[in-house]
Amino acid sequence: MALISETLPPAPTGQAVTLGRLFERADPGDYCLVSANAPGVGAPAEGQLGGRYYRLRTGFRLTRGHRLGLVHAREALNVLADVFGRARQLGEILRRERCDAVVACTGDVADLPAAYLASRRADVPFYAFIFDHYTYREWRSPVRRLLAGRLERRLLRGAAGVIALNETVRDDLRARHGIEPEVIHNSFDIGPYAAPPPPPAGGADGEVRVVFTGDVYEAHYDAFRNLLAAIERAGRPGLRLHLYTARSAEELVGAGISGPVVNHGYLPPGDVPRVQREADALFLPLAFESPYPDLVRTSAPTKLGEYLAARRPVIVHAPPDSFPAWYFREHGCGVVVDHLDPEALAGALESVLGDEALRGEIVRRAWERARADFDIEVARRKFWGLLGSVALRRGPEA
Repeated sequence: MALISETLPPAPTGQAVTLGRLFERADPGDYCLVSANAPGVGAPAEGQLGGRYYRLRTGFRLTRGHRLGLVHAREALNVLADVFGRARQLGEILRRERCDAVVACTGDVADLPAAYLASRRADVPFYAFIFDHYTYREWRSPVRRLLAGRLERRLLRGAAGVIALNETVRDDLRARHGIEPEVIHNSFDIGPYAAPPPPPAGGADGEVRVVFTGDVYEAHYDAFRNLLAAIERAGRPGLRLHLYTARSAEELVGAGISGPVVNHGYLPPGDVPRVQREADALFLPLAFESPYPDLVRTSAPTKLGEYLAARRPVIVHAPPDSFPAWYFREHGCGVVVDHLDPEALAGALESVLGDEALRGEIVRRAWERARADFDIEVARRKFWGLLGSVALRRGPEA
C-alpha cells in the first residue's frame, strides 16, 4: 500500500507519531510512504520507518494576481495544480511499487483528492484517514475551505473505507455523507503504564499537583485561565498547576496563564508516563472560545489515552459537544466541567482531591477504557484488518 501524509515519521507532529506507531511493526516491503515534505533519499534518519519514502515534487505555481485583486482565484488554481500534479506523481509510484491500495491522510488540502484520482487511474481502493476534519481544518483560508467542502462528499463516499480518530468525527461524517467510518483512536503503547502507579509526588510542604503535559495554544487558553481562577477559589494550600510544555513562560503570561502555575518546560517523551502517574490530578482542557470551534469540537488530543492509562483522576474542562467531554461522560472515567465557570471547576477539583471513593471509581474505569480503546495493538489490528477485508472482497486476482 501507499500512504500519503503531510508529515511522516520521524517528524515530531502528532500525526507522524500516530503513523509511526501503526507502521513500526509492519513489513517494510508491504508499504511505501509519500509526502510533499518527506525526507530525501539516502541514509535513514533516526526514527524513520523501514518502508520506502517518496517526496512529491512541487510543480507549477501561479504567483501573479495581487494587482488585479485575484488572490483568491490564484490560490484556487494553485490548489488544483497541486491536486493534478500530485495525482500524476502518485500514480507513477503506485505502478512502480505495484500497490494494491492507497491511504491518504488529512493535512494538505490537495492530498486527499490527489490520492483519490491516482487510485481511480490505477484501479486500486482509496482510503481516507481523517486526523482532522477535512473541511474544518482549513479555517485560515476561505478558498481552501470552500474547495474542501465541495470535494469532501465525493471523496469520502467514493472511498473503500474511511478512518476517524474518534466517535464525534464519525457521527459528523455519518450525518453529513451517509457513510460509516471505522473509529481507530489515537493509540499508544500502554506497556509503560501497566504497573500500578506510585503515590502522588507532592512536595514536602503539602503541595498538590494538577498536571498538564503537552503543547499550549489557542485551543486551550481560556480553559487554563479558568483553571487558575478555580485554584485560587478552592483555597486548598499548596494547590498548583504544573505545566510540562515547550512554550516559554513569556508566551504563557502573554496568554493570561499566570498565578498558581509552575512551568517545567519541555518534557522528553520517555519521561511523560512517570510525570503523569505521579500527579494528584490530570487536566484535559479545550478552549470554549477559539478561532476554530469546529476543530476543537472534533479534536482527539493525543494525551487523552495516556491520561486514562496513567490511573490518576482526570478533570476535563471542554465544551459540552467536544469529543473529550462526550467520552469521559459516556464512560464515567473522569470529572467533566463543560462550561466556563471557575466556581464549578473549583468544585470539581475539591470532589476529585477530597473524595477517595470517587477517585477510585473513575481511575478504575479509565484504565478499562485505555486498554479497550487506546492500546496500539488494538489499533493495528483494526487498521490492517480494514485494508485486508477490502483486499479479500476484491479477490486474489486483484
